[in-house]
Formats: sequence, structure tokens, C-alpha cells
Amino acid sequence: MSSQTSTSNKLDDKRLYIGNLDSSIDEYTVVKLFEPFGKITHLDYLFHKSGPKRGQPRGYCFLEYSKKEEALRAMTAMHSKLIKNRSMIVTFAYAAPENYDSRQFKKRPSSVTNRPTTISLLKAHKMVNASTDSKIQALERKLAQMKQKETSSDSPSIKSSSQPSSPRPSTSLPTERLKIERNSSAPTSPSTLGGRRRFTPYNFPKSEK
Repeated sequence: MSSQTSTSNKLDDKRLYIGNLDSSIDEYTVVKLFEPFGKITHLDYLFHKSGPKRGQPRGYCFLEYSKKEEALRAMTAMHSKLIKNRSMIVTFAYAAPENYDSRQFKKRPSSVTNRPTTISLLKAHKMVNASTDSKIQALERKLAQMKQKETSSDSPSIKSSSQPSSPRPSTSLPTERLKIERNSSAPTSPSTLGGRRRFTPYNFPKSEK
């Protein structure tokens, strides 16, 4: 049980949760906002499945970069940025547990509620007013410490387990072109799984500089 809990708390340092988005913000707008920070390999955009808001955006999405440094830059620059009079929430996404079942998902788990945000990580190092490079370096050190703690806490539970844990499915994605998924049945809390409708991948036009 403890090994499953620790697995669900691991950060995905290349995948970002982007929340508090205005309903007028679509996939294309999200890509144009975040592509200056690096190569986007995946975008998971979510919609309401039923009710009066059926077909409308849920107000959050998941975006993945090819490198963790790119995700750090985007998170540092875009967290709390005002878009359409709304302050965006940009944090690292958590990797979903292997035994995740969306039908059993009723409310936001405590692990998501207690997820460290950009501001909390920066405050821990007193770097709120520092330069962007300094913030990124501070975040990298903090994340390395968090991962080290997770690894050390995983070891005893794994050794005491009577059965070997099942191998984690591969999450590698092709980086030649951007993939966009529309997800209408995902849970309303920041998670990385849910039913998806895949669209044919296509390339977005590069923004002119």
C-alpha cells in the first residue's frame, strides 16, 4: 500500500498542469503562449462531457515539453500571469498511479491538494524577487531534494512487498510533431489520466519572431 501511495506522488518534471483558464482560451492559444519556452511534445486539453457546459473547456489542461529545463522556464515565467483577467496556475503535474481507475475518482486526493506550487518552492529558497535563471536553479535544487526523499521513502516499502510491482507503462512520446488530445471524460482535478479522443497530429505554424 505504501509503495502505491509513494508512486502516485511522484512529480513529472517535464509535464505541466495549467489551470484557471478562461473559457475562451483554446488549444491553439495555449500552444502560442507556451511554445517560446521550448519544444512542446504533448497537449492534453479537457472538456465537459455533460451538463449545461457540455463541449466547453474545463478550464485546465496538461502540457509536456521535451526537456525538464524547458518546463521549469515556462512554469517560472507563466505562473500567476494574467490572461483574460485571470491569473494562471502553472505547476508540475503528478504522475498517475499504476492502479488508477477514473470511475472511482470522486474528489481531489490529498496528494494533489498538497502539491507544491511555483511560489511555495521559490519562497522556500527566498527567491521570489530573484532573476529567472536564479529561480530556475533554485527550483532544480528543490526538485532534486524532493525526488531524493521520495526515492529513500520508496526503498523500505518495496523491499517488504511480497509481490514485485508491475512495470510502469512507457510514456515516451514522439517529438517530431505536437500531439493534441481532447479529453471530455477526465476527472475535474489535476490528473494525468482519463478517457481521450485522439485527433490526427498536425504541426502548428511557427510564430514569427
